[in-house]
Amino acid sequence: MKRFRVVPIDEAREGVLLSDDVRDDDGNVVLPRATALSGAMIRTLARRGIGSVRIVDEALTEEQLGAERLRVQARLSWLCRHAGDGRAIGLLRTVVEQHRMAGLA
Repeated sequence: MKRFRVVPIDEAREGVLLSDDVRDDDGNVVLPRATALSGAMIRTLARRGIGSVRIVDEALTEEQLGAERLRVQARLSWLCRHAGDGRAIGLLRTVVEQHRMAGLA
């Protein structure tokens, strides 16, 4: 499975491949995964208020992988902050975390 990392849109470079669909605030797909970014696409994403993108990155160091794992866990904690401690939310969080971490294996 491909590794990925999140990069701020102002640090995105032409030619990198998206590891996930880029969606707007309404959930509409702006660019599909596996798209190679062009300069025009990067500028358009910035204009549309897209702050970051997930890109394919096979060359991550162990330190970068660890930082990305921590970022994923922090994001899930924030997203689940009002969900409670029930069994169902625990299971959902586990499944989502496994899915997100699969790209960091």
